[in-house]
Amino acid sequence: MARTKSTVKKGFMDGYKTYNPDVEGYGDSYQWKQAFNQRMGFEEAKVILNNSKEDAYSILGIVIGATLDEIKKAFRKMAMKFHPDKNPNVDTTEKMQKIIAAYTFLTSK
Repeated sequence: MARTKSTVKKGFMDGYKTYNPDVEGYGDSYQWKQAFNQRMGFEEAKVILNNSKEDAYSILGIVIGATLDEIKKAFRKMAMKFHPDKNPNVDTTEKMQKIIAAYTFLTSK
């Protein structure tokens, strides 16, 4: 049976406008997701985590052996909590790098 448009599951960012500084405006969610996935590779994530006193699981606040869904949920929760737009007075750059590195490391295995 062919899937109709109404039965196709939407992705995390589908339908949201995302800012694209290269074109002075907003791009689609696919472009945003591609840019996010290219932002940090597995090797770079390992370096950040090796320089950190915390492991990937404790950074995301999950137990060892967590499922992919639990990892994604924890990442989204932590990213929302420590996003620079949510905490404009606090320097959250280093914390966000650790959160992204932990997510990249755990989902790239």
